[in-house]
Amino acid sequence: MKDKTRIEVSNDYNKFKFVSGNRPVDDRHVNKLVNSMKQHFIPTPIIVNSKNEIVDGQHRYLACKKLGLDVYYYKNDIKLDGLRTINQNMKNWTLDDFLESYFALEFKKDKVGPYTIFKHFKKTTKFPNAICLMMLTGVRVRPTDDFKQGNFEIPSGQYEIAQKQAKMIIEIGMYYPGYKRRSFIVAMLILFDDPEFKFRKFIKKLNFNRSKLFHCTNTNDYLDAIEKLYNWGNKIKIRFRR
Repeated sequence: MKDKTRIEVSNDYNKFKFVSGNRPVDDRHVNKLVNSMKQHFIPTPIIVNSKNEIVDGQHRYLACKKLGLDVYYYKNDIKLDGLRTINQNMKNWTLDDFLESYFALEFKKDKVGPYTIFKHFKKTTKFPNAICLMMLTGVRVRPTDDFKQGNFEIPSGQYEIAQKQAKMIIEIGMYYPGYKRRSFIVAMLILFDDPEFKFRKFIKKLNFNRSKLFHCTNTNDYLDAIEKLYNWGNKIKIRFRR
């Protein structure tokens, strides 16, 4: 019986392929490995499957290829789900890596799934991952485990709500440069759920009193600042939800 963990060596770079769904290559990381290998080359095997697709070590492979070094590898038919789990526990993969991985799988299946929608929403709004996750699920505090495990879902109708909210938040950027700050966006999401808050009235007040909206350290401070701005010149003061 063949030992699947036997380390092999090859300088035939064309025999290796990239697997769809793996995290995207980080050129900066490849260059960092190249510089390190120039000083001290310690052969660290990459993992390939039975098709010679690289399931772990694509950056090491590219660095070896750039330097003309032998590629050390061993075969293991571990699935990408298993690799993601390992890397999640090792904290090697970022949320962007998981996003690109699941997006690639949806793209391969010609499917517009939740990760494809997430990627599009992030690209068009330029909001950070945590905010996109919050807006697309409608949950302000949400663990990222489901997202990393491929179980991310967007509730029915939530994408349309998120689009509408994002449009309003981006409009605020005409008056306040900190509109992408996480604590500010969370404050706005709270206000959008408050029936006392009228967005057009808020924009009108902000247009005439831009200096009253300033950088705050947390969401509650933003709510206080927005409330003061909103009530400026009003005889009847409104108290927003917290």
